[in-house]
Amino acid sequence: MKGMRVFILALDGLEHDLVVKWRLKNLQQVRYGKFVVKKEYYHEEAGVPFSPKVWVSLITGRKPSEHGIRDWWTYGKILDRIRYLPLIRHIKNKRKVLWKLGIRPRIVNRRDLRITTLFDKVKPSVAVNVPGYNDPTVFYERLKNAFYRGVNEYAKEIWRVHADRVRATFKALENTADWRLFMTYFDLADLIGHIFFVKKRLAVMRAYLELNSLAKKLQERVPDDTIFLIISDHGMQISTDRVTGNHSDHAFWSLNREGNWKPKDFIDIHRKVLEWVRN
Repeated sequence: MKGMRVFILALDGLEHDLVVKWRLKNLQQVRYGKFVVKKEYYHEEAGVPFSPKVWVSLITGRKPSEHGIRDWWTYGKILDRIRYLPLIRHIKNKRKVLWKLGIRPRIVNRRDLRITTLFDKVKPSVAVNVPGYNDPTVFYERLKNAFYRGVNEYAKEIWRVHADRVRATFKALENTADWRLFMTYFDLADLIGHIFFVKKRLAVMRAYLELNSLAKKLQERVPDDTIFLIISDHGMQISTDRVTGNHSDHAFWSLNREGNWKPKDFIDIHRKVLEWVRN
């Protein structure tokens, strides 16, 4: 029996409670819910769910202790190992020294993974800007440069990067009709949530309405027999200083199918995707 097609819409920082509060039906789909993010996915110092650990676990089916990805950025295996040594990690201005030497970091990608991913196991598959696999460094450099120009410029760049992610997703859908697995990633809710969650809820609502609209367009674009999974790596809550937003301890999920399955962990999602495409 031929397995199902699976489309994964990965939405960084999407908060379950806001999706429910604002009745965003395209994000809720037929069934939806939330589950607690385990401590093993937390940032070692910040003490909140950390996106690179989550997304790499989802695509590899391995725990963070197994896949070894612990940051967005990398200088390469050797330099990363050195800069995380206990005697080195607390030294200030390490980054400035490396940059003066012409050594610049990049976003972690498939070259840094020593293990197989969903995209290796499911053929044919499409991955559009997936963290830990093929998310482009240029997006993060653009955001970082805009951040130093002020909040307003940063917010504008967040939306420009989002528009580029949308274009890349629909271009991939247009150019690749024969796929069993399609995964695409958007960080709009997370980025806008961090800067506006407390003081500008309308700006946050605008981002959620955009993602709700995007979900509908994608749902209409994929074949009718596709399993459409929406997943976040964590939600968003008011930070302890009550000035910005910070990661909450639960993740959002939704499906366009009835059934009894509910995700309990990101590795659980990895296994279920393989079951869907193979059964």
